[in-house]
Amino acid sequence: MKARIYKITALLLALLMALALTACGQGTPAQSEPMEAPAAPPAETPAAPEATPEPTDDDVDGELVLDHEEQLQYASQFTLTHYKGGYKKFTVANHEDREFLLVPEGKSVPEGLAENVVVLQQPLNKICMCSTGMVSLIDAIGGLDSVATVGTDVSGWYIDNVIGRLEAGTIQYSGNYKEPDFEMLTAEGIQLEVDTTMLNSYPEVMEKYDELGIPYFIESSSKEGHPLGRVEWVKLFGSILGLEEEANAYFGEQAAKVDAVTSTEKCGKTVAMFYISSSSDKVYARNGGDYMAAMIGMAGGEYIMADVETEKSGNTSTTFEDVYARCIDADYLFYVNFALKFSSIEELVAYNSLFGDFKAVKEGNVYITAPNFTQSTAAIAGIIEDMHTVLNDPAVETTDSLIKLK
Repeated sequence: MKARIYKITALLLALLMALALTACGQGTPAQSEPMEAPAAPPAETPAAPEATPEPTDDDVDGELVLDHEEQLQYASQFTLTHYKGGYKKFTVANHEDREFLLVPEGKSVPEGLAENVVVLQQPLNKICMCSTGMVSLIDAIGGLDSVATVGTDVSGWYIDNVIGRLEAGTIQYSGNYKEPDFEMLTAEGIQLEVDTTMLNSYPEVMEKYDELGIPYFIESSSKEGHPLGRVEWVKLFGSILGLEEEANAYFGEQAAKVDAVTSTEKCGKTVAMFYISSSSDKVYARNGGDYMAAMIGMAGGEYIMADVETEKSGNTSTTFEDVYARCIDADYLFYVNFALKFSSIEELVAYNSLFGDFKAVKEGNVYITAPNFTQSTAAIAGIIEDMHTVLNDPAVETTDSLIKLK
């Protein structure tokens, strides 16, 4: 009996252990390889911000958006800045305290301009020109329709187009630089007055322009060191008159003429250049630093008084005896037929017998300047060409700017 109980107990224990093992097997999950995480969708590349388009001229109105500075080749007496929309700003050396803003036709005047900015609303077709040299540049680019009055009467002009317009009444004489006809200028509605450095001696005239509200500036092309610097002022007037293409083309042509001449060899000829006053018998010789002396050098010659006032433009007042001592051996004489005029070598010698000792007179190499010589800035390149021509071929008797005395 006892043995049977032991046997039953053993069976029960075996059954319990089997059940326990089964339960443990079901409760522990089978080991498996780790699952790969699903791949993340590719990140989208952020779109590049759209570039802001450059404003066109039509887009810009009433604001100054810088475009570029005019790169001047020779001129140093003015600056010209271009803005989007056709706006332009310029300065001139004689007015360091002022800036001039050109506002295109149909465009608004920008707000908040500095007090020293003079606004010039285009089109500018009522201009008074008291600078004859600059008128020649305006004529060269076809801009005379914008000139309403001038500061030189018809008898003082040698530019045919100006003479014709004065005679026809389409241009009027409005008094000289020191005594302008303010009533006429006001009645004509003058939008801009352009004068020479001579106006600096008459501050009362400038004050009157300010009082009447007539914008003005003094051009200082005469202070340009390089002859083509004077001609390059055509770019400023081209901008003022809306004739930029014509101005740039014209200047390019003039520069090319000079380049063609200066690329040749020097001729080795010396040149004297002066004129005699009709009232005091004083002699006015070109300074060594004058643009005319530079033009002789560019033409292939050598100015014989190049050591006189080498840093100054214009003329030096001297005596005939001094000029005689300096110029007697010059190969050529370019006499500026401006005040005391001559039409033959006989007249020269009759005026002063010492002329007969000049080498240029003896050899017949005396040239007088044409009437428009001192009045035409536009002709500078042509004058250099003419100088080069006669210096290399004394048989040439007449050019546009130089006339050989018989």
